[in-house]
Amino acid sequence: MSAILKDPGALEALCERVATAEFVGLDTEFVRERTYYAELALIQLALPDGLVLLDPLAVDITPLGDALQGPGLKIVHAGRQDLELILQETGRLPTPLFDTQVAAALLGFEEQIGYGGLVEKLLEVRLPKDATRTNWASRPLTDHQLRYALDDVRYLKPLHERLIEALARHGRHAWLEEEIAALSDVNLYRFDPAQLTRRYRQGSTMPSPAQARFSALLLWREDAARAANLPRGWILPDAVLVDLAHRPPAHPGEISERRGVDERAARKWSAAVYAALQEAPAESSHTWLPATLSTEQTEIYDALVALIDARAQALGIGASLLGARRTLKEIAQGGPTESLETGWRAEVLGAEGRELLERARRHVKPA
Repeated sequence: MSAILKDPGALEALCERVATAEFVGLDTEFVRERTYYAELALIQLALPDGLVLLDPLAVDITPLGDALQGPGLKIVHAGRQDLELILQETGRLPTPLFDTQVAAALLGFEEQIGYGGLVEKLLEVRLPKDATRTNWASRPLTDHQLRYALDDVRYLKPLHERLIEALARHGRHAWLEEEIAALSDVNLYRFDPAQLTRRYRQGSTMPSPAQARFSALLLWREDAARAANLPRGWILPDAVLVDLAHRPPAHPGEISERRGVDERAARKWSAAVYAALQEAPAESSHTWLPATLSTEQTEIYDALVALIDARAQALGIGASLLGARRTLKEIAQGGPTESLETGWRAEVLGAEGRELLERARRHVKPA
């Protein structure tokens, strides 16, 4: 059984191998239940000369970020979280990339197919699932847990070989390149305040002043959670923010009287919460998309759904890969249309898709 590398000398030697390797299979294990930021607990690597486990709890892995810039292909499965963690810890995104889940989806497999399921379908190997609930930050890890972790990268190169051949047969390699380019964009992993209005749709039913307060509270909580490295809900629950946005307190002391605010949270956060509410603008500067669609918006949404379902069925891929229902709803409400206007999706949707998107841009008004 391979030991976990946990000293700077071993890391230096490993980085030399990674930087010059023809390919690198990459996976990570992490814990996040009690923190805002995921805690990287284990890194698994598959190299042409063997499999490696690296302990990020014992050694500064920053040099690995540079090594993962080498010319060899970096193979991941459902790699967004893994890439975010590597970026978080090293400041670099691995490149060039190949994501086996993304490639499989473009070939008609389930869009969110798991690694084990893909290994079984393509390689006829059934992987054990009995270590899925491991606390990867605990030490020591058992030999069984280490074998389980190594299995997560053991088959990445064989999967890549099968998938790249199938993509070539179907003429979809260019599609994959577009998807990988998006996955390799560092902006994908940066916090965008506009995401809050999409994630917390409760604001759509509030009057504009309450929306402004709710937005201010969401931004404050995000900053507080990052600074304290605590889950958002451990700062203040969503329901409390909604209540405070609707009924702003007259003074900081009143916050402790609100349902859902415990004594510790009130003591620690009341002054900052009150200040955030006081500094909130009088009206909302964000567009909060409503939960319901107008008649015209419904017509456009239904037409988009029908078109995407038909195109996806013809191609043998999942409809949500072409356009998720949530995205289509936002487009029908006058939201951004870029995701369907460029690249392979625009090509697949053709003139009918362009006409629908143009109609959404020109004629649809918020409900």
